[in-house]
Amino acid sequence: MHPVLTYLTHQLPKRPGFQHNPVQVAYAQALIDGVRQQGKMHFVEGDTGIGKTLAYQLVLADWVAKGRQKERRAVISTHSRALQRQLLQPNNLAIVRDYLENAGLPPLTFELRMGRENYVSPERLALQLGAIRLEDAANDRQLSLEKRHLARWALDSDGCLLDLDPASLPEGWQMSDIALRHHDPLPDALDAHLNAAQTSDILVINHALLVVDLITKGRITQAESPYVLLLDEAEHYPELAEEMLSQRISLQATTRLLRQLNQTALATQWEALETQLTDKARAGTAHNVSVSESEALQVAITALLKKRLREAAHDAWLWREWQQLRHSGEQVAVRLREASRYLILDYSPVRGLPRVVAHSPSAASSLRNGVGDRSTLLTSATLSDLDHAPGEAPQFRYMRSRLQVPVTSKRSGIETSFQARQFGELRFRLPQGLPHPIQRLPEGGHSLSLAYAQQVLPFLLDQPRRTLVLCASYADVEVLANEWPAEAQHRLVAHRAGQGLGELVAHLDDDAILLTPAGWEGLSPNRQGNTAFWSHLVVLRNPRPARSAVEQRLVGQMLQRKGMSEEQATRIATGMLYRKSTVRTLHKLRQGVGRAIRHPEDQVLVTLLEPRIPRPSGALPQPDVRQSSALLGAIPSRFRLAWQQAEEPLINQQTEALSQPTALTALL
Repeated sequence: MHPVLTYLTHQLPKRPGFQHNPVQVAYAQALIDGVRQQGKMHFVEGDTGIGKTLAYQLVLADWVAKGRQKERRAVISTHSRALQRQLLQPNNLAIVRDYLENAGLPPLTFELRMGRENYVSPERLALQLGAIRLEDAANDRQLSLEKRHLARWALDSDGCLLDLDPASLPEGWQMSDIALRHHDPLPDALDAHLNAAQTSDILVINHALLVVDLITKGRITQAESPYVLLLDEAEHYPELAEEMLSQRISLQATTRLLRQLNQTALATQWEALETQLTDKARAGTAHNVSVSESEALQVAITALLKKRLREAAHDAWLWREWQQLRHSGEQVAVRLREASRYLILDYSPVRGLPRVVAHSPSAASSLRNGVGDRSTLLTSATLSDLDHAPGEAPQFRYMRSRLQVPVTSKRSGIETSFQARQFGELRFRLPQGLPHPIQRLPEGGHSLSLAYAQQVLPFLLDQPRRTLVLCASYADVEVLANEWPAEAQHRLVAHRAGQGLGELVAHLDDDAILLTPAGWEGLSPNRQGNTAFWSHLVVLRNPRPARSAVEQRLVGQMLQRKGMSEEQATRIATGMLYRKSTVRTLHKLRQGVGRAIRHPEDQVLVTLLEPRIPRPSGALPQPDVRQSSALLGAIPSRFRLAWQQAEEPLINQQTEALSQPTALTALL
């Protein structure tokens, strides 16, 4: 038996809070097989609760330590900052050290590297404090105690802004006011830290830095063969890579920014171009750039790129926006000169305002860069398509298609999934008789239906303890908050755009009801005593991503180049993108349900309000609702029995019950 498997089976269960988990051992075995196969990409799904984080830390540590003479390294990339920090928690590292000692292997170095915008700029902080140096500010008795503590924190720590409570900032300050920027010199301590990170045995980064690293051939990590690259939360990499490598310029936003920068003549030129290209008849669609449109765009972008501004003359946030605009303009200018078919005009849904998009449809394939020099492990609780029945082999069609790694590729490796057998207890509730959750607005576009909001509110209010309501957008939060009954206002916590979710959760009362579109994943507050943090979790509606008119256009064009008619290509492209969005929806729903249980003994009620999720009784939905059995893939197989036994209260019965004073009093 491999030493890691022996440790997980016999040694780890001796530690307080741990027990033998055969699924964790099997998951570790798959990773051990994967790291031995250099040059391949492996898809290893691991359900929440099997202990995959610790398992892959031990496997990577073992592989690196046994190859120190060959200068082996491992890089772990995650989507969320929370997981990055979790990987370097003292408890986790203590277990890794214990394993290495037990196995007679040398100690290893672990380092975390984040983008520079996550660290404080000593110069900018000193300037904000009205001092030349931070040392002066820390000792200046004329400054408030709050400001002196802030200066002392920056002097005595590595300056990571994730360690700084936003509430500790003086009134009116933003984190971005004191953060390092792209051209800022690195503080000596941070420079030393980043250098150490590049030579560490195991380096933890995020997917955004990984994209940069892969397209710059290792500038961030300095990793060379042989090494292992493990992506946790890997399903996010394709969308993030596409977002980073595609460029977008809104003509309206550009005009506004130029006016704020006091560039009146240039702003007038862009405003005229915006007026020329605005087309309400094209609202909500995307089109290729015509010859005349290309010429007009080239003139405007050339004028923009010729402009040279002075940073000192502008506010920090305006300067950052200007730098980003110039970068996007440079990329779009290249596409215009090439007459690229991936240059698209995207029109807003209602008014038909134009936006130039230089799309990068194969951005996710950047993960294949340098793949022959390493073993690449992709893992997550939601890595597969989530459309397999219990006992069936999972499929990874979505990830394979985005990464452009077919099953027949010589780079194709392991495909497997490991599901927890016992981890927490869920009860389900799926009300019957709910209307369609979306309504069309008279001025165009869609929003959460007022009728739907009013009918689901009783199911948000009827549990006495802390409730998490997962919304699809901040607009959903606003609709619910506007309809919220006055008698329950003391329980309402509406998450607004720009608010820090972690800070909001940290100050919740025991009976609070949090409405948020940002809590589907990465939200893992500590248990309260011996009970789950959330006693009730509500899925308001299906979080299906909005259809991309740009992607629809590009896929349709590709099919037309293969000989299809425009009508046929449009129909097939629509179906392809719908299937793609279904997988993304299932990933998000599964992650959302996972917020309920973060400990083996958690017991939580999950209310699925979305009427398009089939009811276990087979009850028919309202005439305007079309149910989708694919959505059941969001419910882990170990909870399918609980779903079959779900409560199915009739919406009219629930509403009538709440209208009675005694029932309402009990809820409050």
